This record gives sequence, C-alpha cells and structure tokens, in this order.
Amino acid sequence: MPIRLRLAILNATVLAGAIFLLSTFSYAQVSRNLAESLDESLRTQGDNLGTLFAARAGLPSPTDQRIIPQPGVFSSPSFLVQVLDPEGAVVERSSGLGNRLLPVNPEAVRTAGNGEAVYETVILDGQSVRLFTAPLFADEEFIGYIQVARSLQAAEQALNFLRSTLIPAGAALIAVAVAVAWWLAGASLNPLSRITRAAGEIALSGRLDRRLEQLKTRDEVADLTATFNRMMDRLEGAFAAQRRFVADASHELRTPLTIIRGNIETLRRSGSVTHPEMREALDDVVAETERMTRLVGGLLALARADAGHELTRTVVSLNEVVDKVYREVLLSADHVDFILGRIEPIQVRGDADALKQLLLILVDNGLKYTPAGGTVTLELERRAETACLQVADTGLGISADDLPNIFDRFFRSAAARGREGTGLGLSIARWIAEAHGGRITVKSAVGAGSSFTVEIPAIPAQHPRGPDAEPARASEPATLGRDIHS
Repeated sequence: MPIRLRLAILNATVLAGAIFLLSTFSYAQVSRNLAESLDESLRTQGDNLGTLFAARAGLPSPTDQRIIPQPGVFSSPSFLVQVLDPEGAVVERSSGLGNRLLPVNPEAVRTAGNGEAVYETVILDGQSVRLFTAPLFADEEFIGYIQVARSLQAAEQALNFLRSTLIPAGAALIAVAVAVAWWLAGASLNPLSRITRAAGEIALSGRLDRRLEQLKTRDEVADLTATFNRMMDRLEGAFAAQRRFVADASHELRTPLTIIRGNIETLRRSGSVTHPEMREALDDVVAETERMTRLVGGLLALARADAGHELTRTVVSLNEVVDKVYREVLLSADHVDFILGRIEPIQVRGDADALKQLLLILVDNGLKYTPAGGTVTLELERRAETACLQVADTGLGISADDLPNIFDRFFRSAAARGREGTGLGLSIARWIAEAHGGRITVKSAVGAGSSFTVEIPAIPAQHPRGPDAEPARASEPATLGRDIHS
C-alpha cells in the first residue's frame, strides 16, 4: 500500500474519530439538557400546584373536595396533573387527561411517601411522557400525592432533528477530512516523489550530473535532498574516475598488444620456429592476444559511450548492412544453417560501422551458442515507422534468472563461461541501439534458442507517385546457408 494512501487513511481515521466523538458528545449533551429542563419544569409546576393546594386546604380530610383548586388551574395545555389520596387512589385530574389516568407506580408512590420526588418515563396512549410524583402537604400534614406529566414529543422531535442534522453534516465533514488528508499526504510526500523521480531518471539515463533543487525549509526532507545531492556528487566523481581509468588503461594497452601481435606474426612467418610445440605456443599467444585486443576494443567502446560519445549520423541503407554482415559471416558459419530471411529495404539515420558492429555481435552470439545442425536466422522488416532487425537461433537458450542481466558488463551465464567471449558484446550492442534512439529486446527459453530484436526509428518510406511505378519488393529468403554443415 502506498505511503500516501496509508497516511491519508490514518489522518482520515483520526479526523473521522474526532468528528464522531464530538457529534456523540454534542448529542448526549443536548439530550441531557433537554431532560434536565423537562424535569425542572415538572418540578416547578408540581411545587406551584402543591403550594396552591396547601393554601386551599380547610378540612382535615385529605379527600375533601375543598382542598382541590378550581378545574381551570389544571387546564394548562403543556402539563397533565393528577392528585392521589394517601392510599394512592386518584381523586382529581386535569381536564387535559379527559377520561385517561396517569399510570400509578406503587414503588414510585412509596418513594414519594418518604418525602422524595420521583421522575419516571411512562407510556400514555402510545406516547412517551415524563411523570413527576411528589408528596402533597397542607399545614405540614401529609394529605396525598401530586403527579405532573408532560409529553416527550417535543424533546424527541428536537433530538430527531439534531440527529438528522449531525449525521449528514458528520458524513460531509468526514468526506472533507478524507480529501484534506489525501491532499496533505500528497503535499507532504511531494518532495520525496521528486527525489524518487529524479533517481529513476538518473537510473534510466545514466546522467550523474543531475541534482535536486535544494529546499529552503529546515526539515527532514530538506536534509534528505541535501544528502541525495552529496551522494550524487560522490557517485559522479567515482564514475568519472572509473571511466578515465578504463579509457586510459585501454588506450595504453592497445599499443603494446598491437606490437606483441605484430612481432609474433613476424616470428611465425619467418620460419625460424620449427618445433611443433613452439609453434603451438605461438598460436596460443596469438589467440590470447586477439582476445585481449577484442576486450580492450570493447572497453574503449564502452568508455566512449560513458563519455557521451556521439555517433556520426548519415542515411544508412540498413538492408545493405545486413547483406554485408551475412556474406562476411557465411563462410565461417559452417556448422549451422545460417539463413537470410525476409529483408525489406529500409533506411535509417545512423552510423553504418556501429550498426554493422551491433549486428555482428548478435550474429556471433547466435553462431557461438547454437550447436551443430542448428539454425541462425537473420531478418529485417518495417513495422510502422520502425526498422525491426531480428537475429534468432535454435541454440542453448538463456535461463529466466539470467535474462535480466545479460546486457550487464562482464556478465556471463553459467552456460557461457566455458565458451570464448569477454562479456562486453551485448553491453556494446545495447549502447549502439540506444544511441540510435532504439532499443534491443530478447526472448529466450533454455533448450529452445533465443531471439534478439533491435528496433530503430526508420526514415519514412518514399513511395513513387507515377502511374507506372511498381511497389518496392522485399528480398526473398536466401538459401545459400542451408547446405553448409561440413
């Protein structure tokens, strides 16, 4: 899971939790305030009625009608009033009750008889009401109980409205919190994203002179940027020193190798060495000198590539380069079928010598790792505006573990270590392809062979417009190599 998503989820969760707790607290606080306000209004009404009853009491009998105020006193539309005698029997009720009676809870009556007011929520005709029960006194004499009730409908409506407001408002705030958390996470990670992109671009381009813009903030990201730039300074210096060493060493080795090879060839041609073992030793020296010359040549080519050496670009007929390579290699490919497949006339802008070297590297690999009786096929075709050069063989193949590394310098798979080679050929081939704005890819399977494909931008084909013009024809597959197995 990306860091930005994790941070956004974490921040959104914290903000959503805070919003939920705040909404819950607000709802609970409003609910408690409404309940307290309702209970206070019931107590106030009960106390006022109790005072009125006490003032009108004239006879000692608590059930005497003269202690009951006029019915108008009980006609408040908001309150329902009921009077009980000391035994808990109803002796009077307000006109708002009509034929109904407020519920009489024996436990509440007993508690009120001990001088304590009782609050309870009861159901009256299917509606919730809040009921207040308190003792009733006249001249400090207990004469019964007074019950005052009020509907909870208004409070419930207020709470319902609050819920209907808090839920969508909370959902909207959570959505905003998620969006803000996503934006904040992106803003916080933006410098890290720039560092990641820069590192990726450096890895792809190989340009070690790239640097990140130093941030003016004094935080960890600014420190990371500075550290990254210092690391790139050291890497650039180290690679520059390495390139200079390789280039200088290769250049210095080239001359003595040429001298050694020339002297040995002179010695071989002079006829002064007649002993078979001595001649065999000279042959070994020549072979190793040639191998070292190829290695030094490869190192020099890669040193030029690392130094940003630009190839000389001209219009090149790629099909002619393919034909030259085929004819040069044909005589030495005596153990396999070397087939020239479909070759289309294609022109590219590039370096003819470098393209020839690229093709020779791929063909040489195909011949080297294809056993006797196998097939190496060379083809060239146009795909849209791209020249596709393919070298396929039926050789040993490359394992899936080795495929990602075959273009690395000096890399040689286990199967290739027993054969002649420097491990630089495919690295040079890739550089040449990329220097021409193209790429090189490979498909391979162990025991089934390999297929290397080079894709290079092609010059758009020129089609004749005359009425008698004939379309250009691709050359037919050559069969010169089909009978060379000796």
